[in-house]
Amino acid sequence: MRVLVATNKEPKLAKLRELLSPLGWQLEPIGGYAGLLPDPDASGEDLTERVPVVAAHLADLSGLPILLDESCFEYTHAGQRVFFSLQFGPGSSEEERRKVLLQKLQGLPPQERVTRFMTVLTLAYPQGQTETYVGETQGVLLHKPKGEGGVGYDALFFVLEAGKTLAEMSAAERERFSPWERAVRRLLGHHIMDHLHPTVELSPPGSSATLEVAPEAAKPSARPTPMRLLVATNNPGKFRELREGLAPLGWELASLLDYTFKMPPEDGASFEDNAMLKAAFACRQTGLLTLADDSGLEVDALDGEPGVYSARFGGRKSDLERNVYLLERLKGVPMEQRTARFVAVLAVAHPQGFMQMFRGVTEGVILEAPRGDKGFGYDPLFFVPEAGKTFAEMTLEEKARYSHRGRAMAQLLEAYKDGFKIPEVSSSE
Repeated sequence: MRVLVATNKEPKLAKLRELLSPLGWQLEPIGGYAGLLPDPDASGEDLTERVPVVAAHLADLSGLPILLDESCFEYTHAGQRVFFSLQFGPGSSEEERRKVLLQKLQGLPPQERVTRFMTVLTLAYPQGQTETYVGETQGVLLHKPKGEGGVGYDALFFVLEAGKTLAEMSAAERERFSPWERAVRRLLGHHIMDHLHPTVELSPPGSSATLEVAPEAAKPSARPTPMRLLVATNNPGKFRELREGLAPLGWELASLLDYTFKMPPEDGASFEDNAMLKAAFACRQTGLLTLADDSGLEVDALDGEPGVYSARFGGRKSDLERNVYLLERLKGVPMEQRTARFVAVLAVAHPQGFMQMFRGVTEGVILEAPRGDKGFGYDPLFFVPEAGKTFAEMTLEEKARYSHRGRAMAQLLEAYKDGFKIPEVSSSE
């Protein structure tokens, strides 16, 4: 599908192409239509109302789907919602915008500085349909800047779930907490099954309002137990952990060893991308409800490496070789700087096009030598302070409690305990 992106900024367009690459869309800059874009909003207008209207107007004029986003801070003052655009006037500098925001916040008590940093992203079609996705990050606006990195208001926005401002984060951390990326990934999650499962009838072509147009008879029952589930992994360690975690649901499990098809390469830009692609592909091949996961290790001293490349870090082929390589890369790094986290994303794909994702994170430290003989991968090196031991020293029960995969699994179990709960997607004709 050819889509015009409402920007002429090449870095933003390049990042959008990277994130949405699994969809195979042809993304182009808005070009000559840029003059129709509104001036940056400084009036406090609600972007959830404004962005869809502007996007629909541009789609109507261009005759092509339009992707438009705007971002703002939302906070409450005197009982009223207040919106503050990230661009205060077309000619203002970052320093000027910061100064204006601080003036607006002057005298506000701490409880009113609790803020939602949000991005409103709308995909509008010439036929009049719009899809709107909101990404958000909760935080607090500080009285004065803190940190040297980032751009714009990053030094003022303290992210509650990270315990630091955006300006104090590495580039990889900022991407992780970016509301813009979260909005884009919501769009990706909504459309990925349409792209990889073209047998589902949708309207208009290329739209993936799958959850809204699927026939009632095709939707899952209120309680899908017992159910046959394909666990899309060839890793025995992962399959064992997932089997243990899924036991409370009583589902019948199948593995990729029961099938002969070859899975696609894991070339996504994020854990979410890889998990979605694997789940959607295997679901299409088998017609079964499919669970896929992608997980990895992010080491702060290595700027987030190995990340999505954890299973092939440094080109090493075995767990032992990868662990040795990791220790070599961290040689001389003091213990207080060896912080890291394991991230796991579980994606569940339903044959009718429903996709749901669950993300789990465990914070820890990379030791200077392995400890324990259980688990797999980087488990012997990953020490979990809250447990007082490495993953490789834990029993399966302990690992289910503390591990990133166990935490993602807990979210899945909660979501599926009463059957499928299909989320709402904003869509209008």
